[in-house]
Amino acid sequence: MEELTRLLDALGAILGDAGLWLLLGFAVAGVLHEFVPQRWLAGQLGRKGAGSVVKGALIGAPLPLCSCSVIPAAAALRTQGASKGAATSFAVATPEIDVPAFSLTWALLGPVMAVSRLIGAAASAITAGLLVDAFAKDDRPLPIAQGSGSGCGCASTNEASTAAASEAPANPLGQRFMRAIRYGFIDLPADLAGWLIIGLLLSAVVGAYLPASLLSDGMGEGPIAILAAMGLGLVIYVCATGSTPLVAVLIAKGLGPGAALAFLLAGPATNPAAMAWVLKDLGRTALIAYVGAISGVAFLCGWGLQWLASEGGWIPAAEPLTQHASGSAIGGAILAALLTYAGLRPLLHRIMTRRGTTHSHDCCSHATASAGASASTD
Repeated sequence: MEELTRLLDALGAILGDAGLWLLLGFAVAGVLHEFVPQRWLAGQLGRKGAGSVVKGALIGAPLPLCSCSVIPAAAALRTQGASKGAATSFAVATPEIDVPAFSLTWALLGPVMAVSRLIGAAASAITAGLLVDAFAKDDRPLPIAQGSGSGCGCASTNEASTAAASEAPANPLGQRFMRAIRYGFIDLPADLAGWLIIGLLLSAVVGAYLPASLLSDGMGEGPIAILAAMGLGLVIYVCATGSTPLVAVLIAKGLGPGAALAFLLAGPATNPAAMAWVLKDLGRTALIAYVGAISGVAFLCGWGLQWLASEGGWIPAAEPLTQHASGSAIGGAILAALLTYAGLRPLLHRIMTRRGTTHSHDCCSHATASAGASASTD
């Protein structure tokens, strides 16, 4: 019982630290999703060259799409005329750091780590886009099949939402804000719920049970630790938002900020679905440039941040397991309720659908029986 209480206390503390900031990120993400039309994006990214690549990174960074749901958006931009480099830049920047992930990083790790993550994401995206434009000129893109999924289960909702928002319907402003609220607090949490819940639970487990000296004696610092963290991020899928609490707790256990940043930059943009899209639509050379840019920039940014920490004496704010004010507790409770609803939403939908089908079947049976009785009476 004591172990369970420790786990629940750790989880409640992390929710309290993350709650208000993540709710703010959801709100901003909803507004961006509703009021940034995809046709405008395609117009900004249509020309070849460094300008479109930089625009792809700057426009993609704040948009609330994970590394699975960014695939249909990037593919749609390509079909509407976006260059290979601009589409690549957009596909890298968008999942690496968005508004919810940035706000959560600021809350749990402080402004230096948040800004470093933002700069690293932009550098990764721009480098990848420039390399693709420079070396993937002869690779002929293959057509993307309509309706092809990304394989993670979260793309379908975002794909439909992105398509709806891309047309920028001329509806009253109030209706558009209501759609923004719905996306920010219902659709987006539903897309992120699985990975975010896993990240929060893992963070609580690590914080509650693993010893404080887990990565002591410099094991979590230095180039080898940065390379290991970068390599781990390349081979596993992590959500930009969901991985942040886990990294915060690992830093508290001794992980160096450089290794933490390398992991946060390498993981979100390199899942198998994203790389499969790059290979299919942009070509083999583009895939090599894509992975090389992400891994190279992640290592260099991690090394630079580690140097800043060691030479400048900077230490990230890395201990989320603290006592909280009532406002933080309220934010944590609201976040927990949103994630619970998001996790149960598919089950509730299936139950309601089944009930509707049963009710319709019963009504049809009753109508058939009534018609038969009427015919026999006649």
